[in-house]
Amino acid sequence: MKLDVFLPSLLVSPDWFADSAPPRLPAIETMLARGTSRVGGVWPAILLPAFGAGSADAIAAFAAFGDDLDTGAHGWMFAEPAHFQADRDTLNLLPCAQLDISASETVQLISALNANFADRGLAFFRGTSGYWYVSCDADELPQTTPIRASRRGAMFEKLPQSRGTLSWKAIQNEAQMLFHSHVVNDARVAAGKLSINGLWFWGEGVLPKVANASKPSIGVVYGDIPLAKGLARWVDARCAPVNQIAVADATATSDHSVLVIDALAIPLERGDIPSWRDEVLKLDSNIFIPLLASLRAGTIDEVILTLPRDRDALIFTISSQSLRGVNGWWKTFTKKTRPFLESSLA
Repeated sequence: MKLDVFLPSLLVSPDWFADSAPPRLPAIETMLARGTSRVGGVWPAILLPAFGAGSADAIAAFAAFGDDLDTGAHGWMFAEPAHFQADRDTLNLLPCAQLDISASETVQLISALNANFADRGLAFFRGTSGYWYVSCDADELPQTTPIRASRRGAMFEKLPQSRGTLSWKAIQNEAQMLFHSHVVNDARVAAGKLSINGLWFWGEGVLPKVANASKPSIGVVYGDIPLAKGLARWVDARCAPVNQIAVADATATSDHSVLVIDALAIPLERGDIPSWRDEVLKLDSNIFIPLLASLRAGTIDEVILTLPRDRDALIFTISSQSLRGVNGWWKTFTKKTRPFLESSLA
């Protein structure tokens, strides 16, 4: 049995912890020490190849599909609400996770966007997850920069590049002006909150049709984010929440499962070190200790653990053989565990 595990927001800068020490994670550190590593692509595009999809296509379309939206043959992008903040010679982008946007605010702002841009064939949506999307004619999709790579500096070079008749830079500017004068932001500023003063478009593409010959045989996908749910639906796999994973059940029902863990993303975005620490310790105890035990017992043959960083990802392959038998004992004595953040220097 093979298990693909994706864990973004684990590998962070040691400086982020300020005066406190990063937590020790015995199970994760053991798996990293016993595995072989390589460097892969960026998050979240790196998730797609595990499902037989292109590595950089239609991220938003897959997410919209998993967010119970009718994707059809339209082009899709995330229309992520953000706060743009000038800082001397740079312009910083604070994503929606830092803004605490209410459902009421979302309804009002999306309604205003639809009223303003309907004549240009744009339709804005809020998925059941709370993600914001925009759909348009597929030929009007621009070339965009993922929000993960757009947080700081040189923002104007990362604005969407139009490839059709629509000027997406003009659309982005117009959305900023629309939000600037909206009552939602008047109320937020009066309450001492950051304004929602713009959108960031990214993840462009059209949901592809899956060819039966190329469809991977994935039995179950454990994941809570819309992208994981959409990819599971796309390959006809069962999808379940991460907190429902039971390693014994996963190994009994499928030869190949996928686990997508996004529990660390919001604490990291908000700079909430205590919450991040609590979550990562729970993950090590509740998920990775059972995974390690299953690898040692041979009920799982292989775990491929993908740990995204800012510009790439470290991918560790941990086999049952690396933890058992002669080779396993040799590695036990020759390859000692290290703090997990040291693995990010590979």
